[in-house]
Amino acid sequence: MKIRHNRREEFDRGLADATKARAEAQHWSGLSAEPSDPRCIAHRAETLRAAWREPIDDRIEYLRERCRDRRVLDIGCVAHDAERSGSPSWLHAQLSAVASSCVGVDVLPGGVAALAAQGFDVVCHDFTEGVGPFDAAQPFDVVVVGELIEHLGSPDMVFRTAAALLADDGALILTTPNPYAPARVRAGLRGIAYENCDHVVYAFPAGIAELADRFGLRLVEARTTSPVRRSGPVRRLKRWIRSSGWRGVGIATLGPARVRAIRGWGPLTPLFGDRRFVGETFVYVVARPTAATSPSGPAMGDV
Repeated sequence: MKIRHNRREEFDRGLADATKARAEAQHWSGLSAEPSDPRCIAHRAETLRAAWREPIDDRIEYLRERCRDRRVLDIGCVAHDAERSGSPSWLHAQLSAVASSCVGVDVLPGGVAALAAQGFDVVCHDFTEGVGPFDAAQPFDVVVVGELIEHLGSPDMVFRTAAALLADDGALILTTPNPYAPARVRAGLRGIAYENCDHVVYAFPAGIAELADRFGLRLVEARTTSPVRRSGPVRRLKRWIRSSGWRGVGIATLGPARVRAIRGWGPLTPLFGDRRFVGETFVYVVARPTAATSPSGPAMGDV
C-alpha cells in the first residue's frame, strides 16, 4: 500500500542530486529558501556526520586538556554563587590551573567580587550588551561556556561573542544537558519536574549547528559524556551502602504530587541507541570554518 504523504522518494532524490551543491554551500539557505527541503536537511546531516565523536569519560578533564596552555575566556564563571568556588568540581579553578591565562566573566557582581578577592582574573559583564571591556583584548584560543546556554534567554549571545573574540584557529566549547539522555526522556514522558528552575531551553546538535552557521562559525565536534560508568560494581556497591551515590528524583506533575525516582535504562542503555547520544551531557566544539583542519584547532579528533 502506498502512503500518500511518504517523503522517502523526495528525500532520496534530494540526497542523490545535491552532493556537490551541499559541499559548495556555506549554509543550507544556499540550496533552498525552504528549511525543510530535503537538500537543506542533507546539508545539515553532513555537518553532524562530520562532527560526531566518541563519548568522553569526564567533562572537566576533557575541558582541562582542551584549555591546557591556551588563552581562555570562561563565560559564566561564578556558577550560580561564589560559595561553589570551594568545590573540587568548580570549573573555573580547574581551567585557571592549566591555562596560560584564564579570564572569567559573569553577570553576578557579588560573585565576581568574591572571586576577585580570591585572586582570580574575573570581570563582571553581560555579553548580551556586546563585548564591552574585551573590545581591545587579544583573541582567545578557547572560549568555554560550561552548563550555561540552557539558562540564557538569548543563546545567540554565546556565538556572537565567540565570533568576535576567538582567534582564527580558536574553539568555542559548550557543555549542556543532553535532551536525549534516557533519564531525561523518561522524566519528560512521565511528567516529572526536576530540572533547575533557571533552565529555559535544551540545546540539541542540529540547533547548535544552525546557531554556529548564523555567526560564520561551524560545529566541528559533538559528543556526550560516557553513559557507561567506569567505577566498577564493587565501588558502586560501596557507594550504595554508604548512601553516597547520586540518585535523580523529581516531583510528579501528573496525578498525586509525590517524589518520583528518575531512572534511565541502566546497563541496557547502549541497546536503545548509539552510545554517542545517550550520555547525560552534550559537549559541542564550534570553530571558524577555516580552522576545521588546523592541527591546533578544534577538529583535533578525540582527546
